[in-house]
Amino acid sequence: MDIILRRMNNDTREKILNVLRRVTGRKIDDINLDVDLKSQLSLDSIQIVELFAALEKDLSIELPLRLMTVKTGRAFMDLLEEELRK
Repeated sequence: MDIILRRMNNDTREKILNVLRRVTGRKIDDINLDVDLKSQLSLDSIQIVELFAALEKDLSIELPLRLMTVKTGRAFMDLLEEELRK
């Protein structure tokens, strides 16, 4: 996660880290980008919606619904980074 987050500006990186910590209750170091994110973090449907809503609010953007359906953390971060560049 760290390599991808380093490409983002500090403010954006901190917002993403804070949202992930708040919704999952886990340290960011615990997340493996190449594993199914939902299973790895034991996220239920409500937590996925919470994560999505919190990212939209904290980053002040409207995220595409396809972001909710990606499997791996890497795919999630790549799509998120793409949206942030728009």
